[in-house]
Amino acid sequence: MLSTSSAARALYRRPTPFCLSTASFSSSPFVLAPKSKAGKIVSSCPSGTTLTGLSILKDKPDPVALPDDQYPSWLWRILEDTGKEHKTEENAVKLSAEGNEEFDMAKEKKKLKNLNRENIKAANYLKSTT
Repeated sequence: MLSTSSAARALYRRPTPFCLSTASFSSSPFVLAPKSKAGKIVSSCPSGTTLTGLSILKDKPDPVALPDDQYPSWLWRILEDTGKEHKTEENAVKLSAEGNEEFDMAKEKKKLKNLNRENIKAANYLKSTT
């Protein structure tokens, strides 16, 4: 039997620097909100703007921004995060009607560790790009 101090330590969970969703521990299925689709995505710079510093050839002038309809449609979807829905389903804990029979603490810790690692990498990437 555990002493009261070791039992208290076992129940204490250190706070994490990232906000983790507890929705995966819910008995109801986790439903993502539908993405709102804005009609047309608008470029951040108007057409005709000289894009300084983007010339990759030595003797060529800097490129000039084209109208939005001149760019391919896939260009506007590059920065969308398509893997988020799949990661949410992977990290969800499956619950049965009688209780949580499939819960494995070691697997859950590994998932949370990997999720924290991904969050740290994403945060570091955002820090390096600004």
